[in-house]
Amino acid sequence: MKWALSVYRCYIQISFASAAAYRADFFFTAVISLLGNLLIPLLTALIYLGGAGFPGWTFAEALMIQSVFMLCTGICGPLFNNMVWITMQHIREGTYDMILLKPGSAAFLTAASAFDIGNFSMLVGGIAMFSYSVINLSTPPGLINWLQFVLLGFMGICMALGFVFFMTAAMFKWVGNSRVYEIFDSLTMFGRYPGTVFSKFLQGISSFIIPVAMMGYFPAAAIMGRADTQMLLAVIPCAAFLAAGCLVFNRMIRRYQSAGG
Repeated sequence: MKWALSVYRCYIQISFASAAAYRADFFFTAVISLLGNLLIPLLTALIYLGGAGFPGWTFAEALMIQSVFMLCTGICGPLFNNMVWITMQHIREGTYDMILLKPGSAAFLTAASAFDIGNFSMLVGGIAMFSYSVINLSTPPGLINWLQFVLLGFMGICMALGFVFFMTAAMFKWVGNSRVYEIFDSLTMFGRYPGTVFSKFLQGISSFIIPVAMMGYFPAAAIMGRADTQMLLAVIPCAAFLAAGCLVFNRMIRRYQSAGG
């Protein structure tokens, strides 16, 4: 554990040094990323100001779901979302050997090397939105609600990591597929909205097949006292998704043929 923390600290320092060297690029990237993620909450605000809304959900509750989603992506973004692009670049240049030759898990080293402080703005925006939403809830969350929120939120991060492992693994086979992350962005859109607005079929897919609802809707429902058995059972497919993603990633590494392949 001490070794892992030491390795991660080194990569964090590298990311900070890179941001310090190109301050203007870091600033504009952070601002654009934050504004891009605020578009949907702003659209939600316009919908409620216009007299419409999601049936059975107040504005604060709808905003809570989207703030939790932004929190989740704000944590995943700096930690491991850049794995896809880092791996693709290494494979194209034949330099993935630099990771494979290092002592330790290739999956961990790939994730650690992908740390990107430039995505930190999403976490700041998510914290601000989440704080506003909690303050404006009609009923303050209790201890059980907070514990359920932490559990489901953690599993949402695990699900996202599993999906990133799947996408990164695909790079070993389809190196030129630079648009693969758009698939993830499209699927995670289901986690930004109350599950009740979707059909039962889509709710089942987003809960148990590709449990993207765990990135926003389920943890938000838990902190609002709306957690049910279905949401708690979705912890199982999230854990399975992470395990499967890590397994596929480790198997696909065998297809890497270095610069001479």
